Amino acid sequence: MILLNSNAQHIFWLGRYLTRIQYLCSQFPFHNNQGALQYAHAFCLPAFDADSLNSLLLETEQPASFAQQFQHAKDNVQDLRGIFSAKAYAELNQLIKNAIENAAYICDVAGECEDILEAESEEIFLFFTLGQNIEQLDRQLRLKQDRSTTLKDIDKTVELLNHIGWKGVDRAWQQLKLNPDSMNFYHFSDHIENLFEVDV
Repeated sequence: MILLNSNAQHIFWLGRYLTRIQYLCSQFPFHNNQGALQYAHAFCLPAFDADSLNSLLLETEQPASFAQQFQHAKDNVQDLRGIFSAKAYAELNQLIKNAIENAAYICDVAGECEDILEAESEEIFLFFTLGQNIEQLDRQLRLKQDRSTTLKDIDKTVELLNHIGWKGVDRAWQQLKLNPDSMNFYHFSDHIENLFEVDV
């Protein structure tokens, strides 16, 4: 399969949103005020303790809420209707629908979606994995978490991207790999977004 750049971009962002949700689920509900404040400050969220952050994440109109993140994931799935197999498309839609309707199901969905996408074409799963890795690195830099494993994973992903013609990411990646800081991360992620806009 040869993906259009716009489709690759939707798959990439699906990976980012599901990874964001998966991490939030692993932390929710926040109990420690200091940890909640660290997360809120890192992502510029209007919360001042664990309770206010938990409330924000459950408030459906808040951009950072579970509901809004799932809506973005759902929108990306809809945009990929012609790319996924009919079976995968139906299963993804059902999973996301269940999660929107039943908050208790949210934390199971991201992993199940990953299993479905892994069964699709290698190229689909490659861009999904890229989105997962970029989201993880973004969070790790913001929260000052260990990023060694994620950097190794991105290195493998960039090598695979080179093999399918996405050689334009390598130079920005080498800069980030040598100096994994926020400035180089944003340069790398902007570079990826620019490549989604042009033929590679």
